Amino acid sequence: MTNSNYRLFKNFNHPSLIFEKEEVFEPSFIPECLLHRELELATLAQHFKPILNNNPKSVGTYVIIQGSVGLGKTTIVKQFGSTLEAYSREKRHENMSQIIFFHLNCRRQRSWSILFTTVLRQLVPAFPVRGFSAVELLTYIGSIMTERKQKLLLCLDEIDYLVAQAKGQDILYALIRNNEGNILESLSPLSLILITRSPHLHTYLDNALYSSLSKRMIVFHPYNTTQLYDIIRIRAEQGLINSSFSTEILKEIAIIAHSSGDARYALELLWRAAKVAEGEHSNEILFEHLRKAQVSSFPIKQSLITDLPLHQRVVLFAIASILKRQSDTMYALTAEVKRNYEQICQNNGLRPRKQTQFWVYLQELHKIGLIKLEVINRHNNGKSRGRTGKVSISDFPVKELLQLLHDILQEK
Repeated sequence: MTNSNYRLFKNFNHPSLIFEKEEVFEPSFIPECLLHRELELATLAQHFKPILNNNPKSVGTYVIIQGSVGLGKTTIVKQFGSTLEAYSREKRHENMSQIIFFHLNCRRQRSWSILFTTVLRQLVPAFPVRGFSAVELLTYIGSIMTERKQKLLLCLDEIDYLVAQAKGQDILYALIRNNEGNILESLSPLSLILITRSPHLHTYLDNALYSSLSKRMIVFHPYNTTQLYDIIRIRAEQGLINSSFSTEILKEIAIIAHSSGDARYALELLWRAAKVAEGEHSNEILFEHLRKAQVSSFPIKQSLITDLPLHQRVVLFAIASILKRQSDTMYALTAEVKRNYEQICQNNGLRPRKQTQFWVYLQELHKIGLIKLEVINRHNNGKSRGRTGKVSISDFPVKELLQLLHDILQEK
């Protein structure tokens, strides 16, 4: 590299005019203060207070947390779990159980065996990677916890990925019924926090499993505009130079994000506007920077797309492929989308979902802002002829969306 190329990096040592601590905008950042989720935290504490009891006859427990993307589910659980673990360690001499907390994402660990092996490798780094069934691995975990006189709190994020098949449901059912004597009988009890984005998890589960889960459900509702403003204000104060942002900018971001109630989107929009301002050597985030950040919203929504359950990705792919072919229109009819979805499923060895579930997918994609759905109730001579609708994608380029979806569909 020549000296002239080094000019690319000449400003790297200069202090930013916008950012104080840019790392506070990373998705992995866990803030000390979690606003507007006090009730949910208190409910979690109430559910899991019994596992601190050092009584040898004490049992594990479980909850399921449901809410759409960007509502703080994972952040809340991570903070709760790590705090509970630290508290139990600090109080270990006061006849209190020691809790070990693990958070695992089921979209990344896509089988029970991989998931349990991941836990075991954390507990025993030399544990073999292969050669054991899920039940055997789980039994080893229970044995280790008993030997160490510890209890395990396991968070399974995006649990949908593990229970889409009946075999996955069998393991989960055994876990949540462990209190009544099961595959971990006589071993240290295991407690679970299950996280799902879908309000329709019951469509994947048999009646017995869903009946058990639904009794211990905590629902995270979308943030309102005032709550979004509070969240991004605290993060701005932590991560940006105080003079680089205004109350008006933060309020406008909260208003933009209000339609979804998504704090993740609001924070990413603030970060992107700050990057635009920094790139233009401004010492303040202006409304023009925010407008430019909105125009480049496709990268912001990539994380939403990659996190989608498989069949929602296929539906979105079906919509995008129709819109790419029909360059003279901004929307596709839902009947066309349904036919295209079924064809894509057939080409990829998938069983297409029925009409009712297909409509649920469309509504969920609309709810998180990836598509726009206009539903029309058809009538003929005063009689209902069913529903039809128009779907469109206007916030990001269809060509790039198709490429992204093509890549992640290969990972199924």
